[in-house]
Amino acid sequence: MVASDIEVTIDIRPAASVYATYRRLSYKPWYAIAEFVDNSTQNYYDHRADLIAAYRLEGNLGNLRVEVAYDSEQNILTILDNAHGMDTEELTRAVVLDRPPPDPTGRCEYGMGLKTAACWFGTTWTIRTSKLGSSAEYTARVHVPELVDSVAVGVAPTEPETHYTSITIEGLYKPIRGRTPGRVKDQLGSMYREDLRSGEIEILWNGEPISFEEPSFLEENLHNGVKNVWRKGFAIAVPWESEGTTLRAEGWVGVRTPGSQRDAGFALLRRGRVIVGGPGEGYKPAEIFGQGNTFRAQRLVGEIRMDAWPVTQAKDAFDWSGGLEDDFIEQLKRACQDYMDKAEGYRERGKPITQPVMEVVSEPLRRVFSDQRFGNAVHDELRLPDPPKTVEAERADTDKIRAASNGPVLYRLDVGTEIWLFRLHWQDQLSDAHWMQLNVPRDNEIDIFLNTAHPFLAPYLGNRDSLALLQKFVLSLALAERMALQISSNGLVSPSDFRMYMNKVLRRAGEIEVDHGQS
Repeated sequence: MVASDIEVTIDIRPAASVYATYRRLSYKPWYAIAEFVDNSTQNYYDHRADLIAAYRLEGNLGNLRVEVAYDSEQNILTILDNAHGMDTEELTRAVVLDRPPPDPTGRCEYGMGLKTAACWFGTTWTIRTSKLGSSAEYTARVHVPELVDSVAVGVAPTEPETHYTSITIEGLYKPIRGRTPGRVKDQLGSMYREDLRSGEIEILWNGEPISFEEPSFLEENLHNGVKNVWRKGFAIAVPWESEGTTLRAEGWVGVRTPGSQRDAGFALLRRGRVIVGGPGEGYKPAEIFGQGNTFRAQRLVGEIRMDAWPVTQAKDAFDWSGGLEDDFIEQLKRACQDYMDKAEGYRERGKPITQPVMEVVSEPLRRVFSDQRFGNAVHDELRLPDPPKTVEAERADTDKIRAASNGPVLYRLDVGTEIWLFRLHWQDQLSDAHWMQLNVPRDNEIDIFLNTAHPFLAPYLGNRDSLALLQKFVLSLALAERMALQISSNGLVSPSDFRMYMNKVLRRAGEIEVDHGQS
């Protein structure tokens, strides 16, 4: 029973039992929340002129405000807007199944989103609403486990200037926690990017405004001094043979910089809202973006408006039946071919290193080189080199270092004919040990012993970036030495061969790291 001055009922027969089945839908939380935001934004667009006038009277600058909040302690989700609100007819459509709106060309064409999303989220949901110009406030509460054939609607008096809709969902089946709140914010910002760009609509998550970060594009200076920005518009038309019509799409494609596997890809929009796309969810057909983490998969970005294209009822995908997607991709590829080539072909360059910068960073090493003690040490090593150690002494040193070491970290390298195994050990107990030692127990196995207590290395190991750089260098050095030995005819490594392989290993490893978005 809903407490109010008056009570009416909404007949939901014969489908009362169907509500419970919506719990099994395959929504993602942000798509389910989007069903409510769709209702709020469409209600705003349907009554935009009246609402802007009302906002100004209220001292508002003319913004629709949609507030999404989750109370983790109570496990309650609330969606509140200051849109036009609903009367009894609109409230009935919101509660009863299969009641599409009079105008199906907006964001709420199926008339199913609110109840399916609410039932997917939790056991009990309440709608409270008041329509601008009405003197009534309506409250409807749906408790799915006890739903029979009708829903009670409480009616209470209110001021005609009141306009809002509040949806409260209790007893969420899956609490919104961990990384999910952050993903919800990011995805909603992406999904409603056009609304946010307009400046007319605000969306908040737990009181924090949701935003969308626009990509930056590759810019090049042409020979004539004109700056070329790698972003262009396009339009395509795709025959929809099963329906005997042609579907049109228009949008833009760009080459983003810096590259980002997470933020690249197309966003496919319909009626001002993203259906497919978003952070980590970009539309990336292999015919255009390639397989895996290619440069195209990191750099190609775009938006495509597809207002007339069919979508699923959950509005989380397009309906590509009848080979529609294949034809769409073919046309899209033709429109983007030059940008595909550019994204794959260019290489990002860091900020140029200037002479003054190089001079400043060289000072510490220059002081070492100018210190006569360093010159004397080099002279002594050349004049009185250490005698080579015996095999027994080398083995004893290795055993001593191995006993003091941590690890190993394993690296497996498939070189086609065999697997090379590198084991990286580290220790900080024997500061007099070499900074790095190699031991080759078998032809395809290499043990690397890193002395993190070495006076040269110790100052640089305080952060992960330095440690990561050191690992890359050490592994590359060991691999280059292994490659140089592989081609040696007498078991000796030529300095030039070693430098050559070190250069090749570092270069190729760096290129592959860029492919993996780790540059």
